[in-house]
Amino acid sequence: MTRSAMNVSMLPADDTTCGWINSLPARREPKRLKGDVTADWAIVGAGFTGLAAARRLTELSPDARVVVLDAQRAGESASGRNSGFIVDVSTSRAGTREGEEAIYLAKHRLNLAAISALERLVQEHGIDCQWRQIGKYHCAADEANLGEVEAIAGFCRRLGLEYQELDRAALTQRLGTDYYLKGVFTPRAVMVQPGALVRGLFESLPDSVTVLEESPVTGIEYGPTIRLHSADGVVSTRNLIFAANGFLPSLGVQRRRLMPMTLTASLTRSLTQAERQASGEPSDWGVLAAHGRGATVRYTEDHRILMRNTAEYWPRLSMTAEDLKKRRVIHLDAIRARFPALEKLAIEYTWSGVVCVSSNLMPSFGRLSDNVYVSGGYNGSGVGGGTIRGSLIVDYAFDHDSELLEDVVTCPRPGWIPPRPFLDLGALWRLRRASVGLGRDL
Repeated sequence: MTRSAMNVSMLPADDTTCGWINSLPARREPKRLKGDVTADWAIVGAGFTGLAAARRLTELSPDARVVVLDAQRAGESASGRNSGFIVDVSTSRAGTREGEEAIYLAKHRLNLAAISALERLVQEHGIDCQWRQIGKYHCAADEANLGEVEAIAGFCRRLGLEYQELDRAALTQRLGTDYYLKGVFTPRAVMVQPGALVRGLFESLPDSVTVLEESPVTGIEYGPTIRLHSADGVVSTRNLIFAANGFLPSLGVQRRRLMPMTLTASLTRSLTQAERQASGEPSDWGVLAAHGRGATVRYTEDHRILMRNTAEYWPRLSMTAEDLKKRRVIHLDAIRARFPALEKLAIEYTWSGVVCVSSNLMPSFGRLSDNVYVSGGYNGSGVGGGTIRGSLIVDYAFDHDSELLEDVVTCPRPGWIPPRPFLDLGALWRLRRASVGLGRDL
């Protein structure tokens, strides 16, 4: 039988300066791919999606040989580098237009199912990840964007979602800054330390799962038996799940449906007691800008401020130290604009991460061929999205029907995107257009 093969175009090379990851204890030496390994199921990607898929495989097929490969350390790509939001009401309003309510409500049920699934695992395995179900805020600081807040409140009201509208005074009391003019609060969202959460999920995997770290897939041979090539070995498997999210296009998967974007974030040192008092000693919180290109900001349980307000189409994917230094200045300016009294507050960590987006803000999910499956393209909501869809892609492969699986397949597939160089031109144009009116919400 004729076999098809492909070479991987670009390998992950994340920086080593992520605050979430570097604040965790040192890890043991990883197990790497050496020689030939045989599996019933192989999973490429050991983030939220891949770990959830591996766990579900042990439930539905306890005797299966499950191998997970990751190019880096498990959970230390986007899964450990994001802002730590597990959303209830989606940050994307795709599906909120008249006649699309069923799509949005399906996404909403999946969001809540992800929160429940992760909460159960955190409790069952005692994962210390600053799990805080404190809700989240969608806010506007620029008068030009007040309409975005009103639109969010409007679709929450129309779809019967839990929410609360807050004026500037109420936000100031809750957040410790008077920067924001108006906001919508959704109460069921969860804030976490994402690096700690994904590491806990990795370390609590059943012993029957083999995770091979620092073993990038460099070539793939497709057929009844799939061969995944790495520098020092080959995994031969009967079935394959792609769970590499931002690196799916580099693996030759969904190149005309998904594209990577590079985001950067900074995390300050912990505020002193005097600084906390000057800010009104607020409890921890998370803010998403109502403007789609605006800042994501958190005040964490351990009294740090996280700022993420740069998202770029960056074909090289990873950033150099000099690249990060430039973004750090943007982050610090945004922090000082929101907290002018904290003039001595310093940034401790700045890092980048790669997310996966689609033109219509819909993820990719399903069967690529008889024995190849994919789940990815979460458009910035991968903690919950990857967790629930990683589990459900296994259900899909096993024809294990459920209402949640029906919700996934109800959602449209990702829209088409052009090849390079048209992709480069279109992505840059679209990002510039989307940034119009950002103003104080940067």
